[in-house]
Amino acid sequence: MGFLKKVSDGMEKFGLALAAFLVMVMFCLVFSGVILRVIGNSFSMSEELSRWCLISLCFIGGSVALKQKQHIGVNMLLQSLPPAAAKIGVLISYIVVFLFLGFATVYSAIAAVASRDMTGDIIPVSMMYIKFSLPLGMFMMLVHLLNGFLGIAKAKDIQSILIGS
Repeated sequence: MGFLKKVSDGMEKFGLALAAFLVMVMFCLVFSGVILRVIGNSFSMSEELSRWCLISLCFIGGSVALKQKQHIGVNMLLQSLPPAAAKIGVLISYIVVFLFLGFATVYSAIAAVASRDMTGDIIPVSMMYIKFSLPLGMFMMLVHLLNGFLGIAKAKDIQSILIGS
């Protein structure tokens, strides 16, 4: 097993654990917020914290979905092509996704750093920490994508190298 595959697998496990933690925290926040609201003792931070958890969950969970090939893909055309042509199509799709994720990673990191002086509406925490979940998720996707990209040349079937399902 190559070094990049080990890193990708480790990031997948980290992403799954973090996503599970975020879901549990979000559930507890929303559930306690509803219960406290019913009994007349609202917890104003629950909405903001649950929103932050949801934002982080989307991008961290997206990286896990990419690794597990659970993103929706329209692969019917690639699967109908001869193997050599299909590999070229997959190679082009990897390059396009690399370019998009590279651009998104850099500019989301710049946006996160630029928000260091902004704070939450209720909780006075720098929004930079919340917004760093976006470049983290994008970077994790890049690692998973690079791992798949390096397997294109030696792939025996097109199904094993497709980006989505």
